[in-house]
Amino acid sequence: MKKNIVLTLIVVALLAATALLASCSKSDSAAAANAPSATTVTVRAETLTPARIIDAIQVAGTIKAYEDVMIAPEEGGVVREWKVAKGQYVRKGALIVTLRDEVIKASYDGAKAQYEMAALNLDKQEKVFEQQGISELQYKNLQFSRDAARANADLMKARWERTQIVSPINGILEDHAADEGEFAPPAVPIARVVNADRVKIQAEVPERFAGMVSLGTKAEVTFDAFPDDTLRGTVSFVGTTVSSANRSLLVEIVLSNPSRRLKPEMIAKVNLVRAVKAAAVVVSENIIQLVDRDRRIVYVVEGGKAVERRVKIGARQGTMVEIVEGLRAGERVVVAGFQKLATGTPVAVVN
Repeated sequence: MKKNIVLTLIVVALLAATALLASCSKSDSAAAANAPSATTVTVRAETLTPARIIDAIQVAGTIKAYEDVMIAPEEGGVVREWKVAKGQYVRKGALIVTLRDEVIKASYDGAKAQYEMAALNLDKQEKVFEQQGISELQYKNLQFSRDAARANADLMKARWERTQIVSPINGILEDHAADEGEFAPPAVPIARVVNADRVKIQAEVPERFAGMVSLGTKAEVTFDAFPDDTLRGTVSFVGTTVSSANRSLLVEIVLSNPSRRLKPEMIAKVNLVRAVKAAAVVVSENIIQLVDRDRRIVYVVEGGKAVERRVKIGARQGTMVEIVEGLRAGERVVVAGFQKLATGTPVAVVN
């Protein structure tokens, strides 16, 4: 009797387990049937069209005056009078300042008189010599005396002229270092004349680009003070050595500046143009993802899905970069929403 009861309980347990397993299998099948597909990502895409880009090296530069001269007196002396006021334009050779010259001028006048007397004496004695009234030695002595007197007069004249300080260039009297009545020592700058009718932009090109810059290289220059203006010129000077301090090469670009609006020491941005490409594939650098140290990718839309493209960049112009490998004109590149993409992700493109 007990055996029958045990067998009955076992059979009931087996039937219950079988029913439970069948129920679980149906639930799993229903769940699998109702599972959602891969999530669609909303993105914004643009069709690539050929664009113009300038392949250039961008470097910082500084404006320098075309000519900037510090003038020092060769003869020391007390400043008598400034003939030109600070800020006034002067021509080359124009008198800027005079030093007191009483002593030197008197010495020059005396030397000049001695020369004139020696020249007159020689002239009078020449006829006497021709008539053999004096010896040849006496006549030569008169010649040498005249020549010595002339040399001394020329020397004193040069010293006197050095008290009359003139401008060696056309330009603006930027500053003077001694007022009237002050002593101006020799070889110490007393005035500064700046020619800013033309300016030169000095820029330092990194060593790795040194071989790409030469005389005549085209340059486009913009200024922080005048951001809407772009001036164009060519490289007029290329340094022969690389600076050991910052591993750069000095170049200069000369620009016309008739209004003198550009001021020395202003900051400039210089684009040294290597080439101009009229039909390049150009994208914003902001959509390029660096996934490895040397692998850059973007996503394009193909058949409603995102496709990863590895790209190689070329020239830069501001925030835009040229794509030399990996993209073609006419393809639709993802410009927004690419952060959530992987190859094969379904995408919904919106404007």
